[in-house]
This record gives sequence, C-alpha cells and structure tokens, in this order.
Amino acid sequence: MSESSAVSHRGSRWQRPRTWVLVLVGLLAAWFVVSLGMLAWHAREANAALAAMTDQIAAGDSAGAAASIESARSNTRAAQSGITSLPVSALNVIPYFRTNLTGTDTFMDAALQVLDGAAVTNEVYAQLTGDDQPAFKDGAINVAALQDIEPQIEQVADDLSGADATLQQMPADISPVLRGFVDEAQDQIDGIQRGLQIYENILPDLPTLLGEDQPATYLVVFHNPGELYAGGGAALSAALLQFDKGKMEVVDKGAVSSHFFPGNPRVPWDPVAKGPYYAEENAEDGFAWSNLHQDYRITGEDMMRSWVANGGQPVDGVISLDPVALQAAVAATGPIQSDLYGEINADNMISKLFFEGYNEDPAAQEQRHQINQQLLDEMIARMQDGGAALSIGRAIFSTAPSHGIRVHLSDDRLADVLQEARADGAQPDPEPDRIAFYTQNQNASKVDIFQTRMLIHDVQLDADGSATVVQTAKVTNNAPVDGGSPLEDRIGYTTRWAFHWNIVLLPDDAQDVKLRANPGDIKADQRVFTDVDGRKAVRVGRWIPPGGSSYITVSYRLPDGTFGTGGNLEYRAVVEHQLTINDVDLTVNVSGPSQPRPLEGEWTMDGDRASTRFPVTAPTVLALGFGDR
Repeated sequence: MSESSAVSHRGSRWQRPRTWVLVLVGLLAAWFVVSLGMLAWHAREANAALAAMTDQIAAGDSAGAAASIESARSNTRAAQSGITSLPVSALNVIPYFRTNLTGTDTFMDAALQVLDGAAVTNEVYAQLTGDDQPAFKDGAINVAALQDIEPQIEQVADDLSGADATLQQMPADISPVLRGFVDEAQDQIDGIQRGLQIYENILPDLPTLLGEDQPATYLVVFHNPGELYAGGGAALSAALLQFDKGKMEVVDKGAVSSHFFPGNPRVPWDPVAKGPYYAEENAEDGFAWSNLHQDYRITGEDMMRSWVANGGQPVDGVISLDPVALQAAVAATGPIQSDLYGEINADNMISKLFFEGYNEDPAAQEQRHQINQQLLDEMIARMQDGGAALSIGRAIFSTAPSHGIRVHLSDDRLADVLQEARADGAQPDPEPDRIAFYTQNQNASKVDIFQTRMLIHDVQLDADGSATVVQTAKVTNNAPVDGGSPLEDRIGYTTRWAFHWNIVLLPDDAQDVKLRANPGDIKADQRVFTDVDGRKAVRVGRWIPPGGSSYITVSYRLPDGTFGTGGNLEYRAVVEHQLTINDVDLTVNVSGPSQPRPLEGEWTMDGDRASTRFPVTAPTVLALGFGDR
C-alpha cells in the first residue's frame, strides 16, 4: 500500500461515525470511572477524618478535632455533589440505582447534621477541659460549669434530632450494604441521644449528688471475679468517696476483710434477697458476700444494708466496679507500674491482679493485699486528676451495658436515669421463657477466673403455644493442675477446686421442673425457691477438680397458650448475664410447628428449626415468630 493511500485510509477511519461513537463512549466511561473514583476518595477521606476527630476530642486536641470536622464536612459535601452531578446522576434512570443514590444522598445529609453536632460537642469538651472554667480541677467538680453547657447540649440534641429525622426518610428498599451503614449510624445517634437525655434528667439533682448543701458519701466497691456470685465477684476491696460542694475526697479505703471488717464477721442483717442466695431467715453473711442477687437493683440495696449492719455509716449510694471497668480505665490512661506484678496494662490486668501471687503464706497474702490496694489508689488518684477524669469516666461508663459499672442510690433516687444510662445493673424484664444460669462460689476459692461455661437451651414448641424446654450447662474449672495448695485442700484462697451452687432461675409458668447433675461429689437441694420478684429458682451443688466439668441439666414444661395459639406463636426469652471473666457460650435451638421468622437476635433457619449461638456479653432478648406472629 502506498503512503498516500495509507494516509487516506487513516483519514477515512476518523471520518467514520462508528469511530467517533467509540471515542465518545470511551471518554464517557473514563469520566464515569474517574467520577466514581473521586466519590470513593472523598468518602474515604471523610471517614478517616471522623475517626481522627473522635480520638482528638478524647485527647483534648480541640484544634485538631475542629480541623478534622471541617475536613469531614468538606469531603462529605464533595461526595454528595458527585452523587447529584453527571455522570453518576445519570444512573437515576435505573430504579435500583435511583433508590440507592437517593438513599446515599439522604445519608450524607444526616452526616452533615451529625457533624454540626460534633462541632458543638468539641467546643463543649474544650470548655470543660480548658483553664477558664474547667468541669474538674484540683479534685473538685464544678457544678456551675456543667450547668452552663445546657444551651450547647440542647443545640447538639437538636442537630441529632434533625439527623434522626433525616434517616427516617431513607427509602425502605436500599441495598443491604447501605442499610448496614444506616443502622450503624442510627445506633450511634440513639446512644448519643440517650446520653444527652441522661444529662437533662440528672441536671436538677446534680447539686445534691455532688454535696452542694451537705456532703454526699458513696461506697465504691471493687469486685474480685475469682470468687464469683450471681451479682458479680466478691466485694473484697472498697473505698468511701465523698463530695463536699463538688470537692471529691477518698475518706477511707482498703481491703474489706482486713481494713473495714476484719475477718468478715458474721453479723445478722436483713437482705432484700432471700433464698436461694441467703438463709430464708437470720442471714449472717459478711459484707464481702452481700452481692449474691443477680439484679443490682436488689444487690445495691443489700450491700448498703450489710454495710450498716457491719458497723459502717449510712451512705448515699453504692457503685460497683467490675474488672472490665478498670480495664477500660487503664486502657484510657496508660499502664500502672507495680513492685509485685511489673507493668499492668489492660491486657494483663485481670490475670495479674486476681490470680498471680496467690499462695498459702499469710505474709505473702498481706503483701498482695497491700499491692492491690496501691494499684486501686493509683487509679483513684488518676480519677482526681482533672486532665484524666473525663477520659476515665467516659471509659468506665462505656462498660455499663455489660454491667462493668453498676450504680444504686439510696431511696431509689434517679432510678429512671440510671436505667436510661444502663447503669442500674438490671436484668431484663420477664418474658415467657428465661435463660438464667448462675454459679455461686461456696468454698472461698479464687478459681472462678478460670471458669468457662457452655449453655445449650433446647425448646420444642407445640401448635397450642406450649413448650418443652431442656437446658444443659457445662461448667469447667480450668484452674492449673500444678500450683496453689495441695490438691486435698478444697477450701480457701489457694485451692484449685471449685465448688458452686448452680442456680437456675425459671420462667414464671414453669411446670414439672426437674434438675440433675452429672455423677460426682454433689450437694443436692430439692427445694424450689421463690425469688424477690415471685419467680422460682432451683439449685444443685457440685465439686469440680482442676480440669473437670459439671453438667447441670434442667427441664420444664410451659403450658398451653404461653406463646400463642393455633400455630400462630411468638417465642420470646430473656437472656440474663453473669459477670464471668470468660463470656458464656450460649446456643439456643427452637423447633416449632412451622418455619420460624427471626424477630429479635441473629438466627439460622433450617426448616421448622431456628438456632443461634453467641457469647453472652450483656443481658439481651431473643424472639421468633411462627405462623401469623
């Protein structure tokens, strides 16, 4: 082919309409890809700025947080502009894309409203931690400073209410991925709104709580999960925290058994809880064992009663801290150095404080008590430091849903506020079925830190709404085979044996109840106890050597109509929570007269059977529907 013909051929190619169409399509495709890339980049940058903002606010870097908020805001707006502009907006002609683009645009509107609230929150945090009018300084809480931020709190509440209303406008049929983001954002907004509501509700009582007119004294109890009861670990260390015109002072502190009440004397007192926890009459349990009931609304009152019966002065409330709350505080403020344990951080705190160093030497036990008290003193000192107080408070109260911190005030003051804050230590309200298995230490051992528990709850529903339930608990004592006192010693601090009352709390209408344990050294109890709320409980005791397991099985019937009638059923069960170090491994299997539908909880379906398995980290509710329910 000659050169002139080749040039002519190339020229004719560019003159063809098809060539121009392909070029145009290619340019449009490139434009679309670049637009999507920019959209993704802006979304990623906004998310990174939000993450940085959270850390900066917590660290007191208000200037950095403000810059991150502005970066998140500008990137959110840029991403929103990309969605509503060509070429991405051209996808609106396709219904599926139109729904999700509309949903994404709505989501970003809500995000901008949340950022407005975050900006105000950052200003409030800077105000409360600054030098002009700090909320906490020299061990004193400034009530006026907390009252003065009410207008800003109301502004944040308005911003979040707007974001909440915007999310409610989300199209119902958005993609599962977008729905996941929306649900997560909704949960976060709900949590913040709950906190703002708590602030509004507690504000009128704040002067009284902080001793503006007369000193207010609170009993703070630190629980040892190595010796476990339904209400948490044994109450082995305590402090008296007093507020006088906002000034916080630790007026007394120490080990319960050596400082406050030497030897844990048996004194008569009148607990709210009775059997299966205490003697039905003439209870004489020491203060260390005054938290046997599973619901802190009962336990908190019992602890205050026991405190006074043992000779302590009346207090205005009691605050229980589980190790998970102390872990959160250490994680927020950094490791603690110990002469006995070395560095204690959030990862090793439980093993070091609650098992290492245990031996049968009384002198060594006294040294361990002193060292543990020094560590608690260090944490209390950090709480009195204005720079760390807000971080510690936020970290500790983040554990409230899992009962890491529980609060009970005298005369049931602020009961509704504590419930809203999930800090009242309540178990769930009754449902037709109840999954509530507890162990109650009976040999003063400290091996419950090694306890693992697997619970299987099998339910067979009939069309008439009745049910047959079989619950099996496997409780394993994973204490080391070596170490501690000789194996023939079964009682005391250093034994490796576990001995529990295994307590099963029953639903209201349980009938034909049967309880049994696998063969071994068993302490039987044929009684059926009535709890404070009128519900029934049964128990059986069993010794567990190191490495051994107890298998506790309870079965019962629930009568016709419990869950509905005519095959239209709604199975509902509460799952109660004991403060074990190792989360309980729970499996629930429910079989019914038809294919079930999940109502509450994450379920797997197989024909007419539904199953769920999860670690129990907090009280929860499970529910399934059958037929029209």
